[in-house]
Amino acid sequence: MKSVIVMGAGWAGLSSAVRLAQAGYVVTVLEAGKRLGGRASSFVDPKTGVTVDNGQHLLMGCYAESLDFLKTIGTLDKLEFQDDLSVDFLDRRGKSYRLACGSLPAPLHLFTGLLGLKTLSLAEKFGMARVYRAVKNWNGNGALRGMTAEDWLISLGQSSQCRKHFWDLITIAALNDRASVAEADSLAIVLKEAFFSSREKSRIAMARKGLSGLLEPACGSFLAPHGGKILRDCLVTGMTVEGDGVRSISLRGGENLQADAYVSALPFLALKNILGTGLAGTPFFSKINQLESSPIFSIALWFDRQVTDKKFCALLDTHVQWVFNKGTHLALVVSGARDYLGMPDEELLKICVGEIHDCFPLSRDARLIHHLIQREKNATLSPKKGYGAFRLPQKTPVRNFFLAGDWTDTGYPATIESAVLSGVKASKEVKAFHENV
Repeated sequence: MKSVIVMGAGWAGLSSAVRLAQAGYVVTVLEAGKRLGGRASSFVDPKTGVTVDNGQHLLMGCYAESLDFLKTIGTLDKLEFQDDLSVDFLDRRGKSYRLACGSLPAPLHLFTGLLGLKTLSLAEKFGMARVYRAVKNWNGNGALRGMTAEDWLISLGQSSQCRKHFWDLITIAALNDRASVAEADSLAIVLKEAFFSSREKSRIAMARKGLSGLLEPACGSFLAPHGGKILRDCLVTGMTVEGDGVRSISLRGGENLQADAYVSALPFLALKNILGTGLAGTPFFSKINQLESSPIFSIALWFDRQVTDKKFCALLDTHVQWVFNKGTHLALVVSGARDYLGMPDEELLKICVGEIHDCFPLSRDARLIHHLIQREKNATLSPKKGYGAFRLPQKTPVRNFFLAGDWTDTGYPATIESAVLSGVKASKEVKAFHENV
């Protein structure tokens, strides 16, 4: 049986490992950390004993590869789906607005929901039809890669208010960057796949008990009968390349491992560390030097009482963009957080608590008993203009070395779905390689 080493136990690496195991490969997954899921994982907060996600990541009904992956490993039932797309919006006066999309087929379900959304004027709502027509006629030929999402929306007649209170929130949730930075092409594919294609695909899903619970112990249990395993605390420090192929990889501590093929499911910044100067300087791999990351801050707030009954909501005119009610605590998200990288925790906490008091009036009489701030500086690939030209494919010039990761060229922005899809594509390239040997 052929053997494969997969570097990285995030969603991309585990997706690749599962598909390769199904195809008859003996797979060893190497993870530098202790938990599965990479930048979309969870852990137990030591003070409260509560499971906390390292950033609140959503899935959607349009995530076909992700849902199939979870079905394969037997954890699809650990996702909680909305019946229909519904999003609450809160302003700083504590007033609530709701986008409630009914059971009509797409795109009528979205249009009826927008008609009831009171944050927008009637003219702005009807003006959104221009975006729908543009997305419907968009064929993915790269025509939008030269402009930002903001410029594209302005060209489609979307007002400043409409962009600020709707499109910008969609953009930063889907792309983890501001509309003034994000490429229009990436927003178009999200709108087409997630909101305009079918009612079922627009439904939002969240993990019932933490993101890592979707992956473990299920992935290890799936790999074991196929001879596979997941090794933790295994940091890959380099590769030995002979001729046009990888001969072995090196681990921290000096151990060398060999396999018939190798899949790197590492973030692009980590990949540069193992390539070595020779490979890193080649025209193929040097493209990743043009890629940039976008930060996410996650702030968990524990109050002495429940301050809202809303499942999750978007905040208007605030630094915090999204709030998720986890029952035991509120999970706040600040995406595209470049402007706050140097802000002290105390100042960030003061801003966040103040905005929660404004938007959730019940919190004003509640006592904050614990908080946790996570700064993920390199959370996701920034979808800046032209970034697609520097995303690498799964097949590389090194004949038995393949790539996976949300940052690779999947045709989708850097989401969980992109990560899982990249793993599927990498597994297909591994199989094609051995079929042609």
